Amino acid sequence: MKKSILYLCCIAIAMISINACKKNDQGSGTKAVFSYVADGFNVNFTNFSQNATEYSWDFGDNSGETSTKKSPQHIFKSKGDFLVTLTAKQGSSISKFADTVSIIGPNIKIDGDFTDWQYVDYAFTNTDATNGGTLLAVKTFASPTDINVYLEGTTDMKFDIIDMYIDSDNNPKTGFTTGQYPAGSGADYLFEGSLSGGWGSLYIHSGDPASFSFSPVFDIANVLHYSAIKTVSGKNVMEFSIKKSALGTLKSAINFCIVESTSGYAQTGAIPANNSASSGFLQVKL
Repeated sequence: MKKSILYLCCIAIAMISINACKKNDQGSGTKAVFSYVADGFNVNFTNFSQNATEYSWDFGDNSGETSTKKSPQHIFKSKGDFLVTLTAKQGSSISKFADTVSIIGPNIKIDGDFTDWQYVDYAFTNTDATNGGTLLAVKTFASPTDINVYLEGTTDMKFDIIDMYIDSDNNPKTGFTTGQYPAGSGADYLFEGSLSGGWGSLYIHSGDPASFSFSPVFDIANVLHYSAIKTVSGKNVMEFSIKKSALGTLKSAINFCIVESTSGYAQTGAIPANNSASSGFLQVKL
């Protein structure tokens, strides 16, 4: 009887030892985990996965871009929250880890240092050299308080006169319907002035859409901040911002165009290019 009890005790101890070994094996398996640091749209991921030799990243932004690097860099194209998933593998052992990456976009400063626009995509590039003239390309980014604009032009871009038409209510049938943009305009506001001369005002439209009837509401110093024009890689470049609060009640986007003229109001450039049947305002998502 004593021998039987001793035998059963030995079996029990052996089973406990086997189970302990199994738990230790499970504890030493593959485990996926990462952290990230966002700099505007550019995100650097740091992989802290354990016991893994292969990695697969899904960035959750519908870009179609993936990565098999251990710690990749990824450039998101817009603001928002994106569920990023890391799959870590070693042989047949697989672990997944997902985390929400919050993108608030770049911290644009209107200071003549254009590096903060590096990861912002072009909103539009002119292909019509005749009607586009001095204005070549534009980038836009809306912060919580401002609409920021980056412009590239030829070396003749000076902005003796700038006209920026803004459709703030997203309705091309209200505001001034300029014939230069027959595919859609409807300017509720107009900024007109001289960036080279430092004067100008923001105007609001009233009355018939076919009538150029604008009344001043703000001086340039109260609503618009702009940099000097600089020559970079053979192009003239500048940036400016307009306060959202000056444009009334906004929706999820605005539409706009920018026209450059000489001091005698002869057009030298436009973005998007105008005076064709397909010419229409561009859109900035807010």
